[in-house]
Amino acid sequence: MKEKNLGFNTILNVIKSGLSVLFPLITYPYVLRILGEEGVGRISYCASIISYFSMIAMLGIATYGIREGAKRKTDKKEFRQFVNEVYTINICSTIIAYVLLFCIVCFLPKLHSYSKLLALQSLSIILTTMGLDWVNTIFEDFFLITVRSIFTHLLSFALLFLLVRTPDDYYWYALLTVITNGIVCVSNWFYVRKYVKPQITFHLKLQQHIGPLLLLFSNSIAISIYVNFDTTMLGWMKGDYYVGLYAVAVKIYTIMKSLLAAIYVVTIPRLAFYIGKKKQQEYKKVYTDLWGYLSILLIPSGIGLLCISHEIMILMGGAKYGIATPTLQILSIGLIFAVFGGLITAVLNITIGKEQNNLIATILSAVINCGLNLILIPLFNQNGAAFTTLLSEFFVFGYCFAKIENKSNYLDFSIVLKAVRDALVGSALILLFSFFVKQFIDILFLRMMVIIGGSVILYALSLSVLKNIYFLYVFTIAKKRWDQLLEKIGGKLE
Repeated sequence: MKEKNLGFNTILNVIKSGLSVLFPLITYPYVLRILGEEGVGRISYCASIISYFSMIAMLGIATYGIREGAKRKTDKKEFRQFVNEVYTINICSTIIAYVLLFCIVCFLPKLHSYSKLLALQSLSIILTTMGLDWVNTIFEDFFLITVRSIFTHLLSFALLFLLVRTPDDYYWYALLTVITNGIVCVSNWFYVRKYVKPQITFHLKLQQHIGPLLLLFSNSIAISIYVNFDTTMLGWMKGDYYVGLYAVAVKIYTIMKSLLAAIYVVTIPRLAFYIGKKKQQEYKKVYTDLWGYLSILLIPSGIGLLCISHEIMILMGGAKYGIATPTLQILSIGLIFAVFGGLITAVLNITIGKEQNNLIATILSAVINCGLNLILIPLFNQNGAAFTTLLSEFFVFGYCFAKIENKSNYLDFSIVLKAVRDALVGSALILLFSFFVKQFIDILFLRMMVIIGGSVILYALSLSVLKNIYFLYVFTIAKKRWDQLLEKIGGKLE
């Protein structure tokens, strides 16, 4: 089986993640203006309820399916049996999720007025189950996933302006999300048949699957609580005003985290395959390179975001949001530990079967987060919530890193430490450059553009001088492609 290019898949996944972030940012102001706070609130409230039942239906199957399926993909018979078993479990968990949703809606009078909207939005649960998108990820078919994402986002964009035109059109808006998700799932239902024809089976090795699935499911619940708890406590203790300030900073932080996480997500099926085939050296090479590339991207991204936090907050929310600049600056440092933590929790621990470490780390982090929020939010408002997030991300990273046994089996530390050192030197230059620019340029947007442009050039030069192997490799490949393009253009002109 020919291995697909990880670099190309990384670019595709970053594009896909970027679209997933960009589309809501573009459409949200329009939706808010048409539907109003009440309409958007109803949809968001129902979506939050459905998300919990979606979690029950998926049961950690996407992560488990990718990890275990990648180990079996070269054996057609074994892979087909595995997919059928996991698919059958997914059907059962989906039925359980719908039964629980029906009971909750029936027995809670407050939800009766939302029953139609909940029924409509719940269609996404069965569609996701039927779509089997994790099979595409096993075979690293990121080109299809990205093209499909571009198509559905463009379709959603067009239908949004056609269907959502009055405050009463919130049903259309909810249906729109289901339609686009439905197109993805229906098309995928046919597409995955190039790899496997999924069927319900009654010959289940339930004992083999249920333990890891419940562990991953528990981790999903813990992460969901841990991620949302700071916002919940901030609203409870300080009110909507401080939640609003915090929400804008968190949105920017989440965007950056999603884009950087898209880089390592594409390596999970490949690394799981190497583990399954006991290719330890290949695993170590890819995982070490992943740390190297992410180090020279992540550290300057976090420091750069810290430098322009004030400008971003004002551009996003206006002058009144300038007060939340320290919030975003704190989260900028948290971003570094969050993504490095993801390299261990989402990549290493999942592929080598140590997800129990993730669960313990997440539970302990949630307890720390809660305890510190009770102390810091009353004293520092949204900045206190941001600082507990930073400490929580640091704890997850530190705990999971400490729990790795035989670290040298997975990482070449001399290479990684060199990459981190190069990134820190370049990031220090970015800090100095940003400080001097702010002394001389008062125009907000111009200042931000000069800092970004100058920092990129300065950082690239520093990596070049330090002879960073990852930067020089990318630079060499980019130059080669550019020369080939110029040669092709020159040939056509002749």
